[in-house]
Amino acid sequence: MASTGLMGEQGVSAEAMPSLQERDLLLRRLADLAVLPPGRVTPQERALVDMVMATAVSRLDVAQRCRIAERVAQLPEGPRELTLALARDTIEVAAPVLAEAANIQGSDLVEIIRVTSMDHRLAIAGRKTLPPAAIDALIEYGNADVVRRMLENRSTEIPGRSMEVLVRRSASEPELHASLLERPELNQRLALLMFWWVSSGALRVEILNRHAVERRMMHIAIADVLEAGLAASGADEALRVALSLVRPPATIAKPQLTRLVNLAALGQREEFVMELAREARLRPETAFRIVSDFGGEPLAVLAKALGLSRQEFGDLIVAVAELRSGYMPAKSDIERITAVFDTISTDRADLVLHLWDWSISGEAQFPPTAEE
Repeated sequence: MASTGLMGEQGVSAEAMPSLQERDLLLRRLADLAVLPPGRVTPQERALVDMVMATAVSRLDVAQRCRIAERVAQLPEGPRELTLALARDTIEVAAPVLAEAANIQGSDLVEIIRVTSMDHRLAIAGRKTLPPAAIDALIEYGNADVVRRMLENRSTEIPGRSMEVLVRRSASEPELHASLLERPELNQRLALLMFWWVSSGALRVEILNRHAVERRMMHIAIADVLEAGLAASGADEALRVALSLVRPPATIAKPQLTRLVNLAALGQREEFVMELAREARLRPETAFRIVSDFGGEPLAVLAKALGLSRQEFGDLIVAVAELRSGYMPAKSDIERITAVFDTISTDRADLVLHLWDWSISGEAQFPPTAEE
């Protein structure tokens, strides 16, 4: 083994070691001053110590910096500059500060999120309180693991606009689906928008069960003024779509159902979709989305909203299969979507239809279906 001669293992001479030890002792003493309660040190002294330690703390080894970070993280009014220096340190040092330090401001969190690592963002995502600006920064700069941890952090309230961004983002990141569905901020419109791209039939059923509601009292309260109010809305398309959420279901007449089945048998896809949209009081885009969806749950919802019997629902499945060049769902798929048909009430199904219509009318961006 080669001799280290007069130099230590890190290239420091033996004569220099005492001075390094003295330096570290000095910095540790200053760190002790920095974490004293505010009343024990004058504000001016405290600010000076904070400034010196923020510059010098990186000279200490990782173990010493970790100990200081753990102490700083517990302070309700810790030294600001030292706290920020530790927050930008390696994740081993920064983790307790990022997760717990109370005196990091929202603008500081945003900057740290922008310039540090994904591990730093993951630690921030678990903080007890996250200001809206930090939430937006985590959404912008964080990967799916960071966003999922933020969603699972129940002490954080996510603003409505941020939820909208997250729901749309989940179209390409299925790992966010389950966590989003657990958030209390997820409203009916966003949940039923996400319905179209959730990664399993079980999650689709969960969305329907949670976000489809009966409107009995609403219908009773507005029955005598509804039609006049709808007529008065005139050409206001946005109002018309919104008011469609409160209208009672309109069941399809048997001759119209027969006409729909015949249109499908003849392969007249466009006419079928347009007629279906008229009968269900939907936009053509929504009817097309329902017909194009290979999962089958939307068709079950539509059939129930239109008041179809089980047998008529079976006829509609066959009709839609005709439009898909004879593609028929497997027996297990038919059983699954029939269970949806059996479970949901006509009123709840109608509400779901028009919430879908509302989402699409709001220029919702859907991922392509298997046909498109």
